[in-house]
Amino acid sequence: MGAMSNYLEQRMINATLRGDNFTAPSVGDLHLALFTDDPTDENETANEVSESWYSRKPTGSFTSPSVDGEGRTRTDNAGAITFDAVDDSDPEHTITITHVGIYDSSSAGNLLYHEALNTPKTLEVGDVISFAVGSLIVRLD
Repeated sequence: MGAMSNYLEQRMINATLRGDNFTAPSVGDLHLALFTDDPTDENETANEVSESWYSRKPTGSFTSPSVDGEGRTRTDNAGAITFDAVDDSDPEHTITITHVGIYDSSSAGNLLYHEALNTPKTLEVGDVISFAVGSLIVRLD
């Protein structure tokens, strides 16, 4: 994930260049969200999954920042993140997940980072989407 939301970009500028205080969210408040289309830097919440089986999942902690082979600073998720199985009374129901985002809250809140999946994932009833340790990578230049 390399895209910061407008909210986070403004907070970073205000904190580093304008002397405004910014309290970072606690690790316990960080949650991963699934989207059916790009949430954009403006946080298009209408693109977040809104099914009854869905809720954002805690990200847990991230690894210490390091510099990758391309010279970019990076971190990744230290624990696996697993969503609930797709559950719908319509056995033909499918949903395609195209993007993910990290929020500072389990509901509502502020979008911090977002990114398109390398390959969109179509889920059917009974399917589970999960992100293995190290698969959510946040990179900054």
